[in-house]
Amino acid sequence: MNPLDAVCNVKRPDAVCVSNLKYAKKIDKGVLAERPDVKIFLPFRFYFYRPEELFQPNSYNRFLVAPGGDHLISLIDEISYVPPPAPMISQIHDIPPEQFCNGDNRPPDCDLNCLCTHMVDIPLNAIVEVVLVDEVQQTNLSHPFHLHGYAFHVIGMGRSPDSTVKKINLKHALDLDRRGLLHREFSRPPMKDTIAVPNNGYVVLRFRADNPGFWLFHCHFMFHIVIGMNLVVHVGTHGDLPPVPPNFPRCGHHLPPIKYH
Repeated sequence: MNPLDAVCNVKRPDAVCVSNLKYAKKIDKGVLAERPDVKIFLPFRFYFYRPEELFQPNSYNRFLVAPGGDHLISLIDEISYVPPPAPMISQIHDIPPEQFCNGDNRPPDCDLNCLCTHMVDIPLNAIVEVVLVDEVQQTNLSHPFHLHGYAFHVIGMGRSPDSTVKKINLKHALDLDRRGLLHREFSRPPMKDTIAVPNNGYVVLRFRADNPGFWLFHCHFMFHIVIGMNLVVHVGTHGDLPPVPPNFPRCGHHLPPIKYH
């Protein structure tokens, strides 16, 4: 199931891709439309620090050390996710707007290790297509991405049909999409809430954004979550959510007051 070689557009006797399965229930016709309302390309990779970048006076960078000894963080669309200082669903107005970012709105001081709360805004009830592109390309590794609050249809999965391209990246995926060469299958595409992105390949997902809120989208490897392979899918506006209940606990207010002597 889910072969790492990502050969999913032909029948084969040794493996089955999730995209080859068929959904048994009725499917939202909007999901099967030729063009979605919103299309988002999300390449993901690691950023490897050089020791001289990390160990400088008066500086601090988040990182973890992989089993092989590399110092690294994760990036989705060139952003490493940093959690906000308060809950978004109940205290959004307590979070500085400059805390949030996305591929179209990066902080002015963003470098190769861009650190902020990665959030993508989606209109309520929009048909959303997400194209995940594996730029990690580590042998025998496929990243299982999970979306909270939704199940999605797996429209496509594969690798570049261009045999001269050894490693896929965002630029090449965009070119394939423009040329109609990203494999998509609209005949009863299966529904999942977690999907393994093939090594050196891509996955195309679709869903109707009918559940308002702030929903985490992340790789399911705990190590990758901790070093930033996450983002928040923000569906609708705050007005689409029920009001915060009276006397609802606020971030930090459960702590006893500090007394100074």
